[in-house]
Amino acid sequence: MATEIWHDFGADAPVTLIPVGKGNLTLRADGKALFDRKAEDGIYPEMKRLREIKKQIWELIEAKEAGA
Repeated sequence: MATEIWHDFGADAPVTLIPVGKGNLTLRADGKALFDRKAEDGIYPEMKRLREIKKQIWELIEAKEAGA
């Protein structure tokens, strides 16, 4: 997941990947949880879900740029 995000958004991606332990993982952007592995039954996102996450990141970037 990290590779996919950084591939599209670069090293300055406005996201934080938080490994919580015991295989848990949370992805946050602008203070909002976009993915929480524990809340999603302990699975990593499939491509469809990853596309949704990336779309949310693009929307956050666009909103910040529009407000700047």
